[in-house]
Amino acid sequence: MNQTKKWILALCMAMLCGQAANAAEMTVTNVAKVGADGVQFDVSWTDSWRASWSEADTELSNWDAAWIFVKVRRKGDAAWSHATLSPESADHLAPKGARIDVGMTGKKATGVFLYRSDDGQGTFVNKGVKLKCLDKIDELELSVHALEMVYVPQGAFYVGTNGKGGGSFTDGAWKKGEAIIPFKISSEAELKIAPEPGCLYGDGGIGGAHGIGPVGKLTAEFPKGYGAIYCMKYGTNQGQYAAFLDQLTPAQAAERFLTFPAKRSSTGHTIKKTSAGYVASKPGRACNWVCWDDIAAYIDWAGLRPMSELEYEKACRGPLKPVTDEYAWGSAELPCPHEECKKTQKICAELDLPWILDPMVTPPAPMPQALCGAEGRVKSGATYWGIAAMSGHLRERAVTVGDKAGAGRVFTGRCGDGALTDDALANVPGWPGPMASWEEGQRYPTCGVGFRGGPWYTDKARLRVSDRYMSSVMRTGRDASYGFRAVRQAPVNAAGGE
Repeated sequence: MNQTKKWILALCMAMLCGQAANAAEMTVTNVAKVGADGVQFDVSWTDSWRASWSEADTELSNWDAAWIFVKVRRKGDAAWSHATLSPESADHLAPKGARIDVGMTGKKATGVFLYRSDDGQGTFVNKGVKLKCLDKIDELELSVHALEMVYVPQGAFYVGTNGKGGGSFTDGAWKKGEAIIPFKISSEAELKIAPEPGCLYGDGGIGGAHGIGPVGKLTAEFPKGYGAIYCMKYGTNQGQYAAFLDQLTPAQAAERFLTFPAKRSSTGHTIKKTSAGYVASKPGRACNWVCWDDIAAYIDWAGLRPMSELEYEKACRGPLKPVTDEYAWGSAELPCPHEECKKTQKICAELDLPWILDPMVTPPAPMPQALCGAEGRVKSGATYWGIAAMSGHLRERAVTVGDKAGAGRVFTGRCGDGALTDDALANVPGWPGPMASWEEGQRYPTCGVGFRGGPWYTDKARLRVSDRYMSSVMRTGRDASYGFRAVRQAPVNAAGGE
């Protein structure tokens, strides 16, 4: 399949141009105003699905979806603002075969999820989608964005491998030198962190880059992965990030796009500031060279939120029991043609999954295991639910469990509202704070956010689902290996029974 078809892109149809942007997997076209407060458009994407199946006597269903949000601007203004939509699903119109659920941030409707109403797969075309805004938009410039997401249903799951650890989560009954005891998360209730049976703990000690932190707890509000979420199918790409920069004020955009090292272009970064605005010459390529402040700002602007590191493991493993040393595709093997590679921690340069070793290679379109089988997951590198590139490629940012209370552990999972501070920072209560607030030189990191998933240039261990090697590390800069994706709680009326 042509690589271009596997790109995903947040498409900005500013000023009602009504023309398709660059060819991409998800496209928004034919944007038009309807009356004083409505917007109409078409949205479609390839390699879409909805599937239902049974796993260990549990009935499951999952699908991909478009997270759609609207930005508006008065003519002559420098910045765009986030349009508030009607909170009533009945005020919006989905075409036949599709469904719309409204995403709320507090009492504000910041966007909608559009997805298949019935099981099926293939290209999903939706003509004449209509959204109702709470404010009049008939005299405003209009921009519609769509991000490709995957529904991860509510349910119990395990964290931690069942082999030797190296920073893995474990049940608190674990003793040093023994095999890791996978810990089952079966609710969103308050969770104690302690070296005691039945408690969440880690084998990395209480300090350091993969530490579990001191004895404490996760509140009932901390996202533990049991509840249903939507997760971005792919990591944020450069076209999406360039569209974000283009809708900030010049001063804000300068904060989120500082001077990069000259080597950034050799590691795949193609965004440039031009007279026409910010442009990515490879819009479908994963966006690297981003720091936490950049990531948090984009996620807030899009009305989403960061994932927790517990949600990272749920998004990879699903409800299945852990496989020793498994990667996101459910196997402990990195497929390559050399038998001797199984005996070393070095990643083979001739992998059958080239995107793992090169952030400039776009991952293949994923499918859930229910549709492609265990072998298909290995070939595409997909997670159980059909999410791409969560082992290798670029590092994933996730809110950490392993720090002192007040940073990661107090995260409540509140979603962004689409608005940033004047200096282009996220301002959502309970999120890990901006980098200027991080305390250096402490025994326990205080930044509240770390990394999961490993980058392309590391050894095999760093790519494993349970590896927490850098889950609590403090890193303030931008780097070629730093990427990100976002999640959002599924609306309570999502077609899955939550």
